[in-house]
Amino acid sequence: MPNNFFTKIIFTLLIATLSHVSMGQSSGTSRKCINKDWQINYNLGFTEFYGDVSSNGYFKKFSGEISFATGISVRKYFSNSFGLGVNLWYSGIRSNKDKRTTGIPTNFHLTGKYFDGNINLLIDFTNLFWGASDRKVSIYGIIGTGYSTWNSTLTDSITGSVRYSGDINGSDVYKKGAFVIPVGLGINYMISNNWALNFEMNLRTIINDDVDVWNDGFKYDQLLYTSIGISYFINKNSKKKPKQVTRREAPIKPVATYDYHVNPNNQNSTAKTTPGVLLIKAPVEKKVILASGILYRVQVFATRNKMPSFNYLRERYNITGDIYENFSNGIYRYSTGSFSTYTEAVNLSIIMKKKGVTDAFVVAYKQDVRINITPEMKK
Repeated sequence: MPNNFFTKIIFTLLIATLSHVSMGQSSGTSRKCINKDWQINYNLGFTEFYGDVSSNGYFKKFSGEISFATGISVRKYFSNSFGLGVNLWYSGIRSNKDKRTTGIPTNFHLTGKYFDGNINLLIDFTNLFWGASDRKVSIYGIIGTGYSTWNSTLTDSITGSVRYSGDINGSDVYKKGAFVIPVGLGINYMISNNWALNFEMNLRTIINDDVDVWNDGFKYDQLLYTSIGISYFINKNSKKKPKQVTRREAPIKPVATYDYHVNPNNQNSTAKTTPGVLLIKAPVEKKVILASGILYRVQVFATRNKMPSFNYLRERYNITGDIYENFSNGIYRYSTGSFSTYTEAVNLSIIMKKKGVTDAFVVAYKQDVRINITPEMKK
């Protein structure tokens, strides 16, 4: 039965997730997230019931104790690792029991229909622990809460008695609805930039013991859902292809500065002067040679883990130029563009922000080593 083993796996991953997030926040290191924006998922598979009217394990239930199930989800991602979704799910119910907990032989057959709606949190463990990348395979977990309804029929083949959801048992009524907690673990495989396939196992714990219309030791009834699905990711930043902007690079000219010298003694002056007024010599032009080897770029992404390729950044933000990778202080930084003036790099940063890199900013490198940008360099 899945109520111990499967739940322990999910909560172990959740604890590890919370620990990782807290350590990441305490380190003070910031990194850019790659957002998928929206996801629409449709899935189908089979369900196994676990409760008072259940005797067999996962594989033994394939002999007549599985039911068709299907669901649809819509999810909004608010980072590269977390998404909040709404799920609607339908399933049949089918299970058998040949012995009561007291050891008395019986022959129970449970059938029915089940439906629930829930709000759930998706955690992409692969992006969370190894950093965002354009990898094809990722592992994720789901936990949520919602409300469920069902209509069940329990038949005792030995006595011929039949019970239905909603029947009265003494002073109690077998309920037909209750809160539910879905917990799942899945694998996602990207087949293109927008389409993905996924395999998932989801355990729904109903906070009630009346789904099987029988009370015989189980506190909560459960449905284990094994499914395959297809997802479509909507990326609002990639709907419109950014307009290509052609930049003309003007030749760099030396900057002229002027050195003003004060002549307190009024020497070489032919005009009459007023006491206390200082004469200033004509400005003397000097040639200034620009600092060589300094290049200005626009940083678009940073992560603790090295990206296997730049294809994701190119396709997501329509980057046509070169992408540069620099590693320092445990962080991989990715930038684009290569300019000799700060102003040109600022223009590119504005273009990148319009393409969806909301926190793009200008950085300076000298011999591939990042340096601070001084006020003089911005002039």
